[in-house]
Amino acid sequence: MKHLDWTVFVSQTGSEVMSLCTQLGVVPKLLITNNPKKLREDVMFFLKDNGCELKVIPFNPLLEHYLQEDILSSKIITLHGYLRILPSEFIESYKPRAIYNGHPGLITEYPELKGKDPQIRAFEGNYPLIGSVIHEVTPGVDEGDIVHVNSAQNIAATLDGMYDLLKHLSLRCWFEFFTQKLLVDRD
Repeated sequence: MKHLDWTVFVSQTGSEVMSLCTQLGVVPKLLITNNPKKLREDVMFFLKDNGCELKVIPFNPLLEHYLQEDILSSKIITLHGYLRILPSEFIESYKPRAIYNGHPGLITEYPELKGKDPQIRAFEGNYPLIGSVIHEVTPGVDEGDIVHVNSAQNIAATLDGMYDLLKHLSLRCWFEFFTQKLLVDRD
């Protein structure tokens, strides 16, 4: 696999990152987690075997955990289920480049889906459309400029079905984002 000058932040299983790497044929240089117990073992081995460095920071990180040269020097930083608000000083330190977050809620149509657990709220609200967005990270929760959207008709009959549909839409959203931004060479 090719290496991309890319840093990934996760608090969850990391399965989206592994799927994205497999589809794109690239791996990040660095994966940072604040919840190593949630990171799936197969994801950890896949990334390590392909040369990605894994770094653990505290569950409630301080500014100094973010302001490290290996992070700040990355060409791109993405958040995949990273359940923390980044300090504004870190966001400012990374400019003029943007940090990107994937959000599994169609906040372009339904701003009320910003924040935690949009999948549950979308399911309970029986929204006709569902989707995933990628937005630039700002100090506000899901407030940054939207840079990519994927949506579909809501056909979820169960909450598990909603999670599955949104996982698929999120992965497709990230794949299109990376290829359209020419962050990876498509041979």
